[in-house]
Amino acid sequence: MDSFISPDSHFILFFIVAGAAAFGIYSEHKKWFGKLSGILVTMISMSILAMLGVLPVASNPNVKVEVYDMVFTYFIPISIPMLLFSSNLLKIVKESGKLLLAYIIGAIGIVLGCFLAFSLIDLGPDEGNTAGVIAATLIGGSVNFIAAAESLNFSTNPMFTATIAVDNLVSNLYTLFLFLTPSLMFLARFFVKPKKENEIENTDQDKKEDYPITMERIAVSVFIAAFIAGAGTFIAPYLERLIQTEINLSILLITLFAVLAANLFPKRLKALENTAFSVGIWMMYIFLAVIGAATNVHQIFEIGPAILGFYLTIMLFHFVFLLALAKLFKLDVYEVVISSAANIMGPSVAAPMAASMGQKKLITPGILVGILGYIIGTFIGVSIAVFLS
Repeated sequence: MDSFISPDSHFILFFIVAGAAAFGIYSEHKKWFGKLSGILVTMISMSILAMLGVLPVASNPNVKVEVYDMVFTYFIPISIPMLLFSSNLLKIVKESGKLLLAYIIGAIGIVLGCFLAFSLIDLGPDEGNTAGVIAATLIGGSVNFIAAAESLNFSTNPMFTATIAVDNLVSNLYTLFLFLTPSLMFLARFFVKPKKENEIENTDQDKKEDYPITMERIAVSVFIAAFIAGAGTFIAPYLERLIQTEINLSILLITLFAVLAANLFPKRLKALENTAFSVGIWMMYIFLAVIGAATNVHQIFEIGPAILGFYLTIMLFHFVFLLALAKLFKLDVYEVVISSAANIMGPSVAAPMAASMGQKKLITPGILVGILGYIIGTFIGVSIAVFLS
């Protein structure tokens, strides 16, 4: 069936895609839909328009939509370096303290939980890649979901839309559970007494220099990100042929080069961090809007329950694993829940969670371990997919 808006109406289509991204970001900022993620709002908006026949469906192989192709080709490779400008490994290790230990324990729990879920639940023909993408997102957040999916050529898989829909749903519910955890008295025996010093205002945060978003910083950020993306995509085909693999190595190389740049030139990139992150997140929303246009409701209802079970198995094992080792490593309840939020949702949730719980000294470490998740999540997820496939 032909859509109301033609695939050749490039500017109208991009206007709608950009509008859906803006709607999702704005709705999350204004809390219009409560705790519902802006990503989910963006994707649902686009999926409704696609299902009603207003827009061409992105997953239709018989229809070429140049706007969608442009987003797939350019937006992800350029946005990933921007999101990694602040991935200074030395700073992460130096300033994260106990939260880094808790985060690593949580990440190990996710990997083990993924293997457990894989042995219990059948995800269909491409289950190895599906498991790898899920592990990637639960170790670092939705940035890793997209990067791992692109690396494994999973973004064109029918499972992709169902997986990202379930991911947003369970991640939001899990975040609500983490907010409740400190008040669940029966769990108190698993933690050491909360540390009073973590409630003290973080002076480092107060001294942090402010680098506002400017035209110059946007231009330089995009230039550096495009250079890194260009280098990764140029080298990837040669490396793929050399090691004889079908994995798309361009995203992995782009991630690696971005992390190297952030660690070799931390002072030069510091002034660009805020600008690059904002532009990178916007580009990620644009990409997810196009993914929303690929929604196939029938497939979501058909595949969704198995993916939901897979997610819940991993999350339950992850939390129990953290709980079991908390006393041994002298972790308090706030260190556990904030590190777990950094695992599942990334720094954008871990930092405000620390602030809302009065754990002022855990705000910066929450951001830092979340960024570590951006760095390692994709590599771990792709490794798991290769092992299980």
